[in-house]
Amino acid sequence: MIKNQENNTGWISLSLKDVFHTPVFSLQCERSKSERTGAENDFYFFKCPDWVNVIALTADSKLLMIKQYRHGSNSYELEIPGGGISADDKEPVEAAARELYEETGYRGENGFIIGKVSPNPALQGNTCYTVMFRGVEKVSEAEMEDTESIESFLVPLSEINAMIESGDIRHGLVLNALHFMELKMKNEKQEVLK
Repeated sequence: MIKNQENNTGWISLSLKDVFHTPVFSLQCERSKSERTGAENDFYFFKCPDWVNVIALTADSKLLMIKQYRHGSNSYELEIPGGGISADDKEPVEAAARELYEETGYRGENGFIIGKVSPNPALQGNTCYTVMFRGVEKVSEAEMEDTESIESFLVPLSEINAMIESGDIRHGLVLNALHFMELKMKNEKQEVLK
């Protein structure tokens, strides 16, 4: 079945085809008809796997961050661990634990989802989950993929806002994850005060 046929979207999907396929995304074209006007149009979008971003906090309230080169921006970016959810991952928390370990050699217990977003709903249909782990510890060296070169480092939470304001942290999905972290901590603080 073509997506959205059972949903009340205002569009009738006439066809869906893969235009181009890569290891990280597919470009798809959906021919749709407007229920309101009857107009038909081709809509192009990327089919991407769901992603996870990891908020990994040490026992002394430091955030585990990474630095890696990104070909899209042609620069090094300050980020948090994360990556695609693979077919072997049963759910986002499992994927987050795997990415955390592979990229940094850190492990944490009792991870939980603190937020999720649609990265770019005009062009993508995937979801990015933010998963938090507390009390993370380095247990081994990172087990990066052959195409990764990642430096990991710890940042006191008190320095994060300055890094955002200065533009040192500029990755949109990382900024989103940090906002979810801030909301989670604010809500926990309010619960303690009740």
